[in-house]
This record gives sequence, structure tokens and C-alpha cells, in this order.
Amino acid sequence: MLNSFLWIIVILISIPLSVVSLQLLIVQIFKPKASIDELPVEIVNARVLIPAHNEAVGIAKTLQALLTQVPAELIVVVADNCTDNTAEIARSYKVTVLERVNEHQRSKGFALDYGIQYLHQHVAGLEVLIIMDADCIPAELALKRLYNQVLITNQPAQALYMMLLPENASIKQKIAGFAWRVKNEVRPLAMQYLNLPITLTGTGMAFPWQTFDQVQLGSANIVEDMQLGIDCSLNNFVPKFCHSALVTSYFPAQATAEKTQRTRWEHGHLLTIKQQVPKLLTQAIVTKNWKLLGLALDLSVPPLALLVLLVICTLSVSGIMMLFTGGFLVFAILGLNFLIFSLMLILTWKNYGKDILTFKELCSIPKYILAKLTVYLAFIFKRQTAWVRTERDE
Repeated sequence: MLNSFLWIIVILISIPLSVVSLQLLIVQIFKPKASIDELPVEIVNARVLIPAHNEAVGIAKTLQALLTQVPAELIVVVADNCTDNTAEIARSYKVTVLERVNEHQRSKGFALDYGIQYLHQHVAGLEVLIIMDADCIPAELALKRLYNQVLITNQPAQALYMMLLPENASIKQKIAGFAWRVKNEVRPLAMQYLNLPITLTGTGMAFPWQTFDQVQLGSANIVEDMQLGIDCSLNNFVPKFCHSALVTSYFPAQATAEKTQRTRWEHGHLLTIKQQVPKLLTQAIVTKNWKLLGLALDLSVPPLALLVLLVICTLSVSGIMMLFTGGFLVFAILGLNFLIFSLMLILTWKNYGKDILTFKELCSIPKYILAKLTVYLAFIFKRQTAWVRTERDE
């Protein structure tokens, strides 16, 4: 009975391990590009929606960058439950500012829904909605490239969202930066090559306006971006990657803020796996929708640190059992999968991570994984279910 249980665990771990290994392999072999090559057009019949909760520290920089690409009348800021002067700063840039106060509905999803309802009521003829976080900076032409791709494909477009490392970044931060690149650049490139939906990342997103006739955002989901991508795909609005549109932000400099941010992302991801992946798999099989199947498999990949931790623990248990029962096959299957994953990760570092961390620093990943053990234990004993804003330095 114990051997049967171990087989089930190995299968459940091998599936996401094989998925991410295949994604990394595809990018190494085919080096796909995920952008429309058409020249960007001027942005008209669109709005840029920015949810902002106590973002007085950074919203000015975001608005300054946006105003180099779109006029002020196309920008809408939702100052959501703010206790600072976010709204006043935004108004000084002549953009539309909506102030929302609702202590019982606090989340980015509710703020976005408030802005969308306003646009439904006050703006006619919209074609594209672009969503930006208040602490993110779009690179030159990023918004125009997103807008252009939506017009061409009539599908949602996700920019390349990268987190920049602070000066004198620690090894832990560098490893987190590499993991972020794998998640937000490498794996989406593979999904785009396979013509499968990509996971939305919460900022630098553009949508055909009719998307919001069918997809609702008003919820307290702590990873509303993942849920939005799922809802879009279920309604035949398949998110596409716009690799040439770059949006950047910074990892929090303070360790406590970084841990808060990481905990929210990873607990939200694990909740999504638990609640949504079985439903998606069932619907994909019933409807024979291979795109939903691809999305479900992509979402089934937990944070890589947790995945590696699960593999190591399972290999240890199966190795001990092998000594007493002689059952070699279960250990060999998982061990081979892990070896392939490790080789793919090293190749990915060679092509996408050498500018972030050295090989010696890459080899310190096991220490990074152990340091995150408290985050995963907290998911079991003290799970984060409410949206919490990440505090940032000035």
C-alpha cells in the first residue's frame, strides 16, 4: 500500500517536472520569438487602467513613463482605499482619477472592476484596455506594441514583465531574479511556440474591450492575474505573449517586504493549483480542448523551489524504500526526470541567466530552497488568503 501511494506521488510530481523540462527544452532548440512584427500604430480608442493603493512613492515615475507613449486623457487611475496622497499626485498629471473607498472589498481585483465599470458607463467606442501596475515602468514603445498586437490578433496580450535587482543584490535575490526570468520569459516563449495560452502576470496586459463583457474581475483573489488568464481562456480570449513589449519593476529592497510579496505570489499560485487545475483538466478532457489542457498543465507547475524540494524528499523516501524492498523503478523514473530537468535548467541559465548570476551562485540554489521552506510550511499552517500590498522604499 505504501508503494502504491509512493507511485501516485511520483506521478503527480513527474507531470509538472516534465512540463517545465519540455518548456525549457523547446526554448533551447527552437529559440522562439513571441511578438507581432508589424510596426506599432498610434494608440486610439483605448484606455490605460492603473489600480493604485498607497502608491504615492512611485506612481509619478509610472505616469511620466506612460505619458511619453499615450496622452493624459487615455489614462485612468483608480486610487483604491488610499490613506496617502496617491490621488493628488495622479491628478497633477491631468489624468482621470477615480477614488474608491470600500473597507470590506480590498483587493486589486475590486479596484480593476471599479475602473472597468466606470469605462463602461462613461467611454464609448473603446477597442483596447491596457492594465498597468502603479509601480511599473513601460519601456519605449511597449504600450504601442501591446495595443498593436491586440488589434491584429483580437486576443489578450501580455508584455514581458521583468523585476530588476537592487544594487549589491544578494545571492538569494539573484536566484529569485533568475527564477523570475524563467517564469515570465522562458516558459511563456515555449507556450507561445506551442500556440497555447500563457499565464498573465498582472501588469503590462492588454485586452480587446469585449473581453470584459464576459470576464469579471471583482474578487478578493490574491493572484487575480492568474485567475484572469484562466477566465479569459475559458471564454475563448487566449492570452498571447508580446515579448518585444517590456515592463519593469524592482524587487523590494527590504527583506520583510520581499518575503511578504513572495508569500502572496506563491500561496496564491498553490491555491490556484488546488482550486482551478482539476477543473481545467476536466473541462479540457470533456470538451477536447487542447489549449485548456496546455494551460492546465502549465499552471500545474508549482514554484520551482517547491517542486525541487518535493522531488528531493520523494527521491529520499523512495531511495530508502528501494534498500528494503528492491523497488528500483519508482526511484529511477523520478531520478531520470529530475536529471533531465537539472540539465535543462543549466542550459537555460547558460542562455538566459549568466547576466544575473554566476555558475557558482547557481550552485547555491539548494540553500535558497531551504530558506523558502517556511513559506511553504506557512501555506499549510498559516495560509495567506487576503491581498496585501507590498511595501517599497522610496
